[in-house]
Amino acid sequence: MIPFMNIFLRFIFLNCFLLVAMHSLIIAKESNENDSDNQSLIKKTTELVDDTHQLLSEQVSSASDIVDSFFGEERMGGDYNKSKIKLNFTTTFDEEGKSTSTMGLSTSLILPRTQKKLNLIVEDAKKNFESDDLSDTGSGQKQNNATTDAGTESTLSAGLQYKIFDSKNWTIDTKTGVIFSDPDFDPYARLRFRRSFYLENDWESRFTQLVRWSPLRNWEESTGLVFDKPINKQLLFRIKNGISWREKTGLFSLGHGYSLYHQLASNKALEYFSNISGIHEPKIYTTSYDFGIAYRQMVYNNWIFFEIISPLIVWSREKPDENFKQTNAIIVKLDFVFGG
Repeated sequence: MIPFMNIFLRFIFLNCFLLVAMHSLIIAKESNENDSDNQSLIKKTTELVDDTHQLLSEQVSSASDIVDSFFGEERMGGDYNKSKIKLNFTTTFDEEGKSTSTMGLSTSLILPRTQKKLNLIVEDAKKNFESDDLSDTGSGQKQNNATTDAGTESTLSAGLQYKIFDSKNWTIDTKTGVIFSDPDFDPYARLRFRRSFYLENDWESRFTQLVRWSPLRNWEESTGLVFDKPINKQLLFRIKNGISWREKTGLFSLGHGYSLYHQLASNKALEYFSNISGIHEPKIYTTSYDFGIAYRQMVYNNWIFFEIISPLIVWSREKPDENFKQTNAIIVKLDFVFGG
């Protein structure tokens, strides 16, 4: 039943996207029949894409109004329209040239009347787990198979995130929701603290402490510490540290990484990254190293983004007495952002 619901939800979303696109095409066609000026094909296509994006973004805002109305309150003044829908398509190519493709969906509806404190979030369950695992300092690539279980095989999660306190240096928030796992639902609750420190020589540090519980995964704890150093207007250097613990496995997962971000232009940037991961049993040992270069470019009007990670080289092992195995991959990603 759960896989059918997930497939059905994705089917509905994609159909809405196609319907809006077709609606824009019909409007444009009728308009062009009455327009004596012949516009270029590129300009027509641009207008169609803009119309589609604007219609979808307006629908996101309307969804926030509907939810707010459900609570019996009207929208107050202020810029609270930060709701977003993010859709991404990712293709990974291995050394043999074989490819695997995935689609990701993430929606965030900020309730205007709640002063940006209450968010309704629907996202892929894998992203839900990754965002709460601060020991994963890499580019979202899970190398530590020792901590995976059936919970990560689920497809969607939905939850309410509430900001208890939010200032320049402090953020405290909670998140409660459900993971749609097969065959059962897995409700969860999470409490997170964040603290920013401004150090000497333009260094900034961010400390994060997170505690999470669910019936399927039991208690989990994660701690992260990030250091940022702007070198100039184009370069930013980052150091990432993280450690996570899970009651179910009894394992501590460790992560440490470095990134250098290079802003090539206002619409394109590079990231050079290297990370190391490990666990503490049967002794503290390294499970993987990785190195890669990511190129990201805004393709169109602040809502279509193209990204490629090439090369991505990973050296991994499962046991401390094994030799590292090298794998090479290329990751291509296309992101669509509606709203915000």
